[in-house]
Amino acid sequence: MADPATPGAQLPPAMVVVDGDAAARHVTEQALARRFGPDYLIRGAASAPEALDLLADLVDRGQDVALVAADLHLPGGGVELLERTHALCPGAGRVLLFAMDRFHTRIPFTELATLQRAVALGRIDLSVAKGWVDPEEWLYPQVQEWLSGWVKAHRPHFVIYRVVGERWSPRTHHLLDLLTRNGVPFDFHPSSSPEGRRLIDAHRLDLGRLPAAVHQSGTVLADPGPAELASSHGMRTTPSAESYDLAVLGAGPAGLAAAVHGASEGLRTVVIEPQAIGGQAGTSSLIRNYLGFPRGIGGGPLAHRAWEQAILFGAELVFSQPAANVSALGDHRVVTLADGGTLRARAVIVATGVTYRRLAVPALERLVGAGVYYGAAGVAPPAVAEEQVYVVGGANSAGQAALHLARYAARVTLLVRGRSLTASMSEYLVTHIAATANIDVRLGTRVTGGSGRGRLESLTLEDTGTGHSATVPAAALFVLIGAEPHTGWLAGAVGLDERGYVLTGAEVPAPAWPLSRAPLPFETSLPGVLAAGDVRHGSVKRVAGAVGEGSVAVGSVHQYLAELAGEAVEA
Repeated sequence: MADPATPGAQLPPAMVVVDGDAAARHVTEQALARRFGPDYLIRGAASAPEALDLLADLVDRGQDVALVAADLHLPGGGVELLERTHALCPGAGRVLLFAMDRFHTRIPFTELATLQRAVALGRIDLSVAKGWVDPEEWLYPQVQEWLSGWVKAHRPHFVIYRVVGERWSPRTHHLLDLLTRNGVPFDFHPSSSPEGRRLIDAHRLDLGRLPAAVHQSGTVLADPGPAELASSHGMRTTPSAESYDLAVLGAGPAGLAAAVHGASEGLRTVVIEPQAIGGQAGTSSLIRNYLGFPRGIGGGPLAHRAWEQAILFGAELVFSQPAANVSALGDHRVVTLADGGTLRARAVIVATGVTYRRLAVPALERLVGAGVYYGAAGVAPPAVAEEQVYVVGGANSAGQAALHLARYAARVTLLVRGRSLTASMSEYLVTHIAATANIDVRLGTRVTGGSGRGRLESLTLEDTGTGHSATVPAAALFVLIGAEPHTGWLAGAVGLDERGYVLTGAEVPAPAWPLSRAPLPFETSLPGVLAAGDVRHGSVKRVAGAVGEGSVAVGSVHQYLAELAGEAVEA
């Protein structure tokens, strides 16, 4: 490892351990050095003032800090120190160290409240027990998980595409969003940047067809759509078989859960997804209340784990045109795609989800993708660093977006039409938002206008109580105001409610049901076609709920297929 004091040396990122117990600090430092010493500078400090001086010195040297670990009982408070280090090193992981109880189980009960509050308020990123015998069990897994994400965000990394385009172009935003949501590694270079100009010259890019994606092989995709990107990336864009046991429409949480359970239980399963793995949930920066992830997990990583799981069980994922119709043909159900192609399956699960409702403000519609975004827009936060950003919405997705953006923007303002956040947002998010210094909440407020030359520059906000309007500077607006299904293509094929949600099970009107038996759970008015997740009437609009519905719907598929097999035997 290079000596950080040597002029011109490449400085390794640092990890700092702060603990007043010299013996415990030495053990933690040595354990980190054994595993991470070749690539990281491991330093220790005995107190908060010493740690702050050390961190300031590292920053002055231009050295990145990847992680700061502080003991819970440090004089002045370990949590408080981690908050102060965050101001010095915003990208560093904040690790709270605590001693195990005398039974060597977990954190002592008397200290649990401190840890719970630190987690709820987003004051730490992870907690690690001390007093372990083997760091392989308690220390290394958590530290390595954090470092993997840190390296991806702060160090050169493997990329498949180098994208060149205008930063505030809607088409550029669409392409970057597509790559981000599908988990494809890429770098973006504005066309006016030195690297952007170099790529334009080296690959003779057509300036009239930007954005362009330069594949690592040297192939250039000019302003590509989802199907072209999928083909370039080696993804299937047409079904491999003429017929399947189960066709799942949509690769959001419900669709992926259905694919995992269908494929794992022996059904030949195909998933049709026109845009991106994860659906609306895939844009969530952090889902904190999903079972099994105590520190939370991003919607994208969660969706890609589920996708990998489905593929390993044998499901087939096809990036293609959206579905345009579903109909019956004997014992099969036929899905017609927008390009006219078809596929057949003995059963179909509709899991196409919902999309965020539009604001219906013409001035803002012209700026969609150029400062105005529907959804969390994972590619936008770095572009709005130190800017004034607004989020519209009062549910969990809006709260998650506001907290994520607050890590980059100078100030985030959450605009809520209602008079309270607690009516529609989980308590842990309300608490975290209230404790985040650069997030403001404006209740009883709606957006009525906006303006900008080429990109958003200002918004017009109205107080719904007084009717008073004001214009405020704004670099970006993220809209997450409820959702609506796009199920017009299903009208006439299955029963829908007045808002377009799919009716299933006991909700199917008796006159619309053609069989003597009752509809199965999640079955629509067309036998053998089921619906799960947000697209279904009565769904709870939570990721865990969608996953549950997708899983349980496969049970109804088995019942339906067994019924078909029984009829075939009788015939």
